[in-house]
Amino acid sequence: MDTPFNERGVTLSRAGLSASGQMIPLRELRTARVVMIPRQKPLPVILALIGLVALGAGIFTGSGAALVLGIMLVVVGYLTWITQDVIYQLMVATPEGEREVLITKDQDFADKVAALVAEAVSKHAAATAAVKPQS
Repeated sequence: MDTPFNERGVTLSRAGLSASGQMIPLRELRTARVVMIPRQKPLPVILALIGLVALGAGIFTGSGAALVLGIMLVVVGYLTWITQDVIYQLMVATPEGEREVLITKDQDFADKVAALVAEAVSKHAAATAAVKPQS
């Protein structure tokens, strides 16, 4: 690897990959991939449905408290849905198995780090093969 990468707490150098307080030597890295974790649907949907039921009960019975509670729960369910972000995980494969290295909301950054890790692994493998004597 010609120039080390050091951005947002992730460092990739000749020694290895360092992120989130863990150091993985370059000789142990095999591959890297980005995993997308989508928004979680159950909580906002359940909150909104409970709110709609309470809203309907408030309208049907004429209860102001049930009406207000229903509106509040519908709004909270909606806000819970829109404030959730899609999360991207950078997973690297090592001889011990797959490890989570990075969690970010920025897909471009995760893809960039994964590409750099793949490039560093291929360069390290080529350098190691060139150094080892052929039998």
